[in-house]
Amino acid sequence: MDIQYLMRQARKLEKAMADARETLGELAVEADAGGGLVKVAMNGRCEVTRITIDPKIIDPAERGMLEDLVAAAVNAAVEKARAAADAHIQKATGGIKVPGIGG
Repeated sequence: MDIQYLMRQARKLEKAMADARETLGELAVEADAGGGLVKVAMNGRCEVTRITIDPKIIDPAERGMLEDLVAAAVNAAVEKARAAADAHIQKATGGIKVPGIGG
């Protein structure tokens, strides 16, 4: 076994991981709740980039429902963003499983 070869491969993998992490902000996912009444857009870093609320559900009497729908849409977007980020990282590493990284 060539230790130099292994070291080169490790450096390549490390660079691929760093490059993939940098581009996670460019990934975009969108999820909704309440049949599209509340939409949340998020990037691959699980940062919310936009929340859209259909005006027909903005009613002070329905505040609790609106809060629940926003929470549901954010959670759905987080799940999608994590899946997209995991796929992005896996593609960058050529499918190599790196402990502590990805799903």
